[in-house]
Amino acid sequence: MAEALFERFPKHRVEVLGGEVTVEPLPDIGHAGILTDVMAACFKAGMVGAGPKPIQRIAIWLPTGPDDYAMPDLSIVDPEIHNHMVTYNCYDPKCFRLVLEVTSAVLCSDLTRKPAAYAMAGVPVYVIVDRIDRRVMVLTDPTDGDYREQVVHRPGQSFTLPETSVMLSVDDLLS
Repeated sequence: MAEALFERFPKHRVEVLGGEVTVEPLPDIGHAGILTDVMAACFKAGMVGAGPKPIQRIAIWLPTGPDDYAMPDLSIVDPEIHNHMVTYNCYDPKCFRLVLEVTSAVLCSDLTRKPAAYAMAGVPVYVIVDRIDRRVMVLTDPTDGDYREQVVHRPGQSFTLPETSVMLSVDDLLS
């Protein structure tokens, strides 16, 4: 069904979480601008060349169901990820060092279903740029389908993405 929806709605993001298919429209300019800012910060911090690199909208295969996958807004992945495609252009979660989502109309998914799915997959860091509540949540230490460490950054604060030297300002992201 996800394949048929993707073909029928090519300008939408189709994901399968917990066996349920979700379809979202393409992001707005504010959403896209946040991703551009994060990518720029990654490049400024030296994430180019042979090491880990930021990539937008590639699919991660999830262990939460037989056909589950998600397409994070941005991921920091290992350089050998191209050798780890599972199926349907989805990649093995062991290649993902960090996933980042910018909230959209399907806020519930970004804050509840996706953290559990990414934690089950063993993704070390999950970052949520929450435009609605004006905060950035950084979740780490995935254990048994949950992130044990959760830090909330608010306007006026800056922080470094875990496992990187990428410095981000909440004000810049949410402006």
